[in-house]
Amino acid sequence: MTATKPTAPSRMADLAAFRAAVRAIAELDEDALAAAERQLTPRSLARGEHFLRAGDQAAEVIFVVEGVLREYFLLEDGTERTKAFVVEHQISGSLADLLSGEPSRASIVAEEPVRGLVIAHRALRALGERHPAWSTFGLRVKEGLLARKAQREYELLALDAAARYRAFAEQFPGLEARVAAKQVASYLGITAVHLSRLRRRRAGRATR
Repeated sequence: MTATKPTAPSRMADLAAFRAAVRAIAELDEDALAAAERQLTPRSLARGEHFLRAGDQAAEVIFVVEGVLREYFLLEDGTERTKAFVVEHQISGSLADLLSGEPSRASIVAEEPVRGLVIAHRALRALGERHPAWSTFGLRVKEGLLARKAQREYELLALDAAARYRAFAEQFPGLEARVAAKQVASYLGITAVHLSRLRRRRAGRATR
């Protein structure tokens, strides 16, 4: 992974995006925010570069300023099963692997060039001990992840492929143009051929 040192205006803009995103989740005062910002490290990932690989120890959390990350599981036959997409102003790090202390089961890769802010998970936990608002933030992030996990399970188990595709398009508007079709198909649990059919049907309805 390649660390970069952005220009001062870029650094300020990235921190402003970080502040806005975390304050949308929990009320954090200036001291709590400043304490976190001292721990943040800028990082850039090229397309196809991994933030985390299965088998490695998960130890960091990344706030995506720009770009798209994909979280996935790699099967024994080499097939990838997409777990989630992480877009601008969202957080990634594979929470289950961060908490387990075991080698990571998930991988996280950049689907397009990513600019982000990284903090060690242990540093984030230490912030929660010193600043209660960061504990609240962590709890709400976990609640949000659980809610998304429940929604994802519902979509995979209770909806047909067309309904899953509609849900994906609503949740991630414009994302199809930014990632490979095979990754979208993997996320939906269908083949690339089936995805192509769904796209044609949707395009046909849109032109009527």
